Amino acid sequence: MAYDKSTTIGEIFRLSAKVLNENDVFTMGKRKLAKVFLRELLDLNPTANDVELESTYKACSWRKNIPADSESFWNFVEKEYLDLEVEPKTKFTELAIRVNEDLIALAENLSYIKKELDSLEQKKKNGGRLTADERYYRNQLEYFGKKNLVAKDEIVDFMTHKIKQHAIDKASVQRVPFVSIGLSLFGDSPYAFGRRSRWVLADPYDVRSLDEYSNKFMDLPVSSYRELVKECKSSPEKFKEYATAYIKGAPGEFPSVREKLADLVQKSHILFDRKQVIETMLRHFEEKDYISFVSMAPLQIEGIFADICREIGVSETQLDISSLNDKLQHIDERMRSFFFFEYYSFKFPVLRNQVAHGGLVDGEFEDTALHLMLDLLPVCGLTVSEDLPVMHALEILKEASNGNNKKLMEWVDLRKSVVIPDFYAVQETISKTEAHYTFQGFWDYLEGELKKLRNEDQINNSEPIKVAGKLRSSGIAADQAERFLKSYRRVAADAIKQRNETTEKLNNLLKPKDANFGGNAE
Repeated sequence: MAYDKSTTIGEIFRLSAKVLNENDVFTMGKRKLAKVFLRELLDLNPTANDVELESTYKACSWRKNIPADSESFWNFVEKEYLDLEVEPKTKFTELAIRVNEDLIALAENLSYIKKELDSLEQKKKNGGRLTADERYYRNQLEYFGKKNLVAKDEIVDFMTHKIKQHAIDKASVQRVPFVSIGLSLFGDSPYAFGRRSRWVLADPYDVRSLDEYSNKFMDLPVSSYRELVKECKSSPEKFKEYATAYIKGAPGEFPSVREKLADLVQKSHILFDRKQVIETMLRHFEEKDYISFVSMAPLQIEGIFADICREIGVSETQLDISSLNDKLQHIDERMRSFFFFEYYSFKFPVLRNQVAHGGLVDGEFEDTALHLMLDLLPVCGLTVSEDLPVMHALEILKEASNGNNKKLMEWVDLRKSVVIPDFYAVQETISKTEAHYTFQGFWDYLEGELKKLRNEDQINNSEPIKVAGKLRSSGIAADQAERFLKSYRRVAADAIKQRNETTEKLNNLLKPKDANFGGNAE
């Protein structure tokens, strides 16, 4: 192409993409690629040398502050036109080293798991059967084995298909400030295994790292939580000390577990139905009747998990044939706020079985009660998660009742699909919400959303049309819905036509007519 003042920014972008796509930056390096770019930009012979490229560009460019010395000039071309700040090959090497380290870590995890499984299999052959605890441990090993294999497959896929593009991205000029913030928060690894220890104390892919403490003390600040869990791992006495203080709370500073549970009971219909049992359990605990408490707590924890399954759509037929692990898998698949699947699947059942089969001796009941109290609290917390359809519907309803038009659109579906129990006493709020559908402001909002459509093929399946149709069918603001549905195609088509005409006029206006346009195009 011939580079002059009429060259558009679009032409620059297209040429840059063409050069990057047609040449291997990892083989050539960014400096050679920059020279290829300038030869094509300036329409120079392939034999043109560096001096000719540099002098020709400077002669026909209107840009100010073009670097004078050659090294700075080529750095400028690499950054401005190819968006490359460092050598992609360097980033590729860094990524490959990291991948190698991660694959070694995965191999070590899988090797340990295989050794433990082989040991259990040999014991089974020699002794005839495994204990219940050993069977749970075998399940834990198999789960972590699959988890590590999935991670390995993800890394292999990255190496096979994505590493080069990721290296180029890492080598590119980082222009958006919030990108670095996001990377600092979530880690910059392109696959999950590389981010495995970002916020947690131990490697979540290492079967040996699963402990009895990480699901507890979740209301503490991150720094306090980390230190406390470390100390609990090193000393059972420390756990007893910290757990007792955490459960008791500090008046005016940190609520007790009783206060937290009482608050949750008032917010959750699941817990409210168990209010008397929870009160009885708390009374046993406070009276140091730990035998009664530990006899009740595991059943309540499992029962709450079952109730949560019902809330997320698991049928009674499925629940009847579901083990605890099955229930937890349902929850893990459908609730982003459930963080401790592995603990409740593999550690909690061992504790439950010790209680159920009389495996505790005098002196262990208090420690077990502390563990179970702190196991109960996060499970109760799940009952108010917005991942539950009822809780999500309540949140949408709250915002919709205040006239939030976007939430009013969402409520149209939720009012039919989610049954909100009488416990929440929201009938008045529902009436207030649905009165908004008769307000002209809501229909103006729908029309505005309709006018945003880009082409006529989108009209019939658009959200504004679906919402209006559902309101008409429900008999809510039926007259306004009918008027909207009669005019929607004309309104949308006119808006699309007007936008297209405006775009065409703008394109015609921006077409360079003389050399004076394009002074800012680069």
